[in-house]
Amino acid sequence: MSGDIRVVDPTDRDRTEPMAGLVEQTLFHVADYRLVLLRIDENTPWYVREGAIYGWVRSGQGRIGHNEEQSEAIEAGDFLYVPPTTVHRYITGVDQLEILAVVTGDPDITQVAASMITDEDAEPAIVGSDDLVPTAESPNLNRETPFPEAAVLMMRVQAAGGAAAGWHNHGDNVYFGYAVDGPSETEYGPVGENSARIEIGESFHVPPRLIHRDTNPTDTAHTGIIWLCGGEPWVVNVEGSE
Repeated sequence: MSGDIRVVDPTDRDRTEPMAGLVEQTLFHVADYRLVLLRIDENTPWYVREGAIYGWVRSGQGRIGHNEEQSEAIEAGDFLYVPPTTVHRYITGVDQLEILAVVTGDPDITQVAASMITDEDAEPAIVGSDDLVPTAESPNLNRETPFPEAAVLMMRVQAAGGAAAGWHNHGDNVYFGYAVDGPSETEYGPVGENSARIEIGESFHVPPRLIHRDTNPTDTAHTGIIWLCGGEPWVVNVEGSE
């Protein structure tokens, strides 16, 4: 499929404040999926979304509450899943909490009373960076996920210095990414004639079925965070760029 890879700086996007304490910047909105930077400036009210949240903590620390007696600590590097229609709130810590997340479904937020919380199976889940499991193999890339059975596949992707992945696409998935600690270059198009460079702190979107390969243009390892939204096949490895 044709199309270009789009790259944005999260800090350049327009901000909205859907409720007290929560600032959102929508980086991409494709089909039923939004890639959003959430910034928690103060303790938020209890609230609920129609869809799910698949998040990665970009910076800071704090807590996410599920009811008056339950909350879990979250900090930079953690992965977060909030099931659809789960009532929750964020509690600030010493350092400002920022979460980069794919949010599904209707973007509207509804504030509610904490007493509405009744479903013990719909609790937020937190997975630390040391507890990921391997997934979606491709040559020269190390991909790991916190939630292997989820409808959106979140991955931490690591590439050694100078590494080039094999040519591949991601089927019909909506694909978002973020460069954590090093730049990357993604080649695509006929005979790989196009290239998109993603600098540290930038986010990107790759069109469905676009054949590409990810490269590390530096001599040190780098890490990216990826969201694949749609379902299997997550990765289709191919012989070349066409």
